[in-house]
Amino acid sequence: MKRQKMGAWWLIFLSVILSVAAQTAIKLGVSHPGAINATSNLLSLFVVIFHSPLLLLGCALYAAGALAWIAVLSRFSLSQVYPFLALNIVLIALVSAFALGETIPIMRWGGILVVCVGIILVALSSR
Repeated sequence: MKRQKMGAWWLIFLSVILSVAAQTAIKLGVSHPGAINATSNLLSLFVVIFHSPLLLLGCALYAAGALAWIAVLSRFSLSQVYPFLALNIVLIALVSAFALGETIPIMRWGGILVVCVGIILVALSSR
């Protein structure tokens, strides 16, 4: 039983990592000059998605993350694992700052620290 739960914890982190990778791919995909103007209506949005390998990759990563999340929910209670999705906030900030070169204000880093403390508290309450 304990081994099964440990495998499920890895699924949580897999889901989070896939979500962060999906967000990053989508951000890179829509950062092209023509992509912003082409998303003005639903049809043009689909055209942009299906003509951009990065946007398609982002959608595929989201789908894979959703499958991992479904597996997680089959093993844990929702209230126990949902707070771990806050790891997305932490990892997106790190990717944004270090891979995409975005500026993250100090106040946001403070908020991210609070999120980290919350995640630790949830993890400790799950024992």
